[in-house]
Amino acid sequence: MTNRIGLFAVNLFVAAVLVCGTGTIRAASGSNAPIMIVTDSDFQSCGCVTGGSGSTTDPYVIGPLSINKTAEASAAVSIDGTLLTKSFSLFNLTIAGNGTDSSIGILLNHINLSGSSKISAQVTGAQTSIQSNGIGIVVENSSFVTLDGGNANPNGAGIGRGAVGTINKNFIGAIDIENSNNITVKGWQMSANGQDNAPDFLAFDPSLSHWGVGAVRLFGSTTVTIDHNAANNCTTVSFALFYSSHNTISNNTADYPFTDNLLITDGSSYNLASNNVFSTADFVGILIADPLPGTTFSTYGAAHDNVIQGNSDHTDGPTGSEVSDGIAPAFVGGVVILNGAYNNTVRNNQLFASAGTDLGWAQAVPSSSSPNGVLSEPPVLHCNVTVSEGGGGIVNHNGNVWSGNTFKKIDSCITQQ
Repeated sequence: MTNRIGLFAVNLFVAAVLVCGTGTIRAASGSNAPIMIVTDSDFQSCGCVTGGSGSTTDPYVIGPLSINKTAEASAAVSIDGTLLTKSFSLFNLTIAGNGTDSSIGILLNHINLSGSSKISAQVTGAQTSIQSNGIGIVVENSSFVTLDGGNANPNGAGIGRGAVGTINKNFIGAIDIENSNNITVKGWQMSANGQDNAPDFLAFDPSLSHWGVGAVRLFGSTTVTIDHNAANNCTTVSFALFYSSHNTISNNTADYPFTDNLLITDGSSYNLASNNVFSTADFVGILIADPLPGTTFSTYGAAHDNVIQGNSDHTDGPTGSEVSDGIAPAFVGGVVILNGAYNNTVRNNQLFASAGTDLGWAQAVPSSSSPNGVLSEPPVLHCNVTVSEGGGGIVNHNGNVWSGNTFKKIDSCITQQ
């Protein structure tokens, strides 16, 4: 599978998914066939709109309704905004997929493209439930879209008590955002999404076959805010940024991923990760990584000028079986800067009880005998960086700065400032 979701979109437009004839907008029944919206008139003919006038302040409301057993290579709700002038809100939808990795719960494509009419677009509602699809929500080639699970915790990280929108048990992951900007993701409970893939620790190839989607994945996206969500047991990685810059990951909770709770890689720069509460990643809590030279580095470039600030991260490390199977990389730790990534700042974080070290600076070592292509632990191999993409070079720690952190154990080569 490629690193883009575009193939899904092609398949969607050949699916026959509308069941109602033309006519006035009318309330939908509790159960509905899959919905496709490509023109303003589709809001009138779909039999799925329960209110609203389609203006930005009074968008068409689709829902509450349920859509079950989405057909293979299809989506429960597909909206292409290329020709749309009407705003919409997908409210309290219950979507159950076909039990395979080929379907999508909600696909939003070409929303608010440059030159098109600005519309309000959102997925919202604390009664929303999306499960058993390949991917829960896909947003691609879009801007100014809000995904709101309805229960951002007002008093701390993660979600609050009571009803909350859920995106659970999707085979590839919960939310995938590609080639988009100005997207907000907040207030969702995301559990048991994704599977343990075969992560690529050399090239950090963003293909879904290597990393999946996990809880939230960005590719080629900017000015996205991922805030006050809860990710539990979403694999291969909870939150991942590939080739994405100027994004904010804040006030989320995450635990039990297979690899990392936060991965920033493939040229992802000027991102802020703040006030998150992460724990129990199998390998690394927060990983900022460059591909090794000679792999995909020429395609994506270096990860640089990212800020990791005010987070709590603890008890990261492999299980005994992962160590015995040789799949735990030698750079395990709490917050690790890997390979030639430069000018990144790690400050004022609370770190403790992670395998390896709580603060690490390391380089992956290729190994043809290792199941994951890099030297495995034990022993942990840190302070071995020989590549630099900037920041004054290795003698200057590639410009990476660690300051004001609390920790139990730190790499000997790191100067805590």
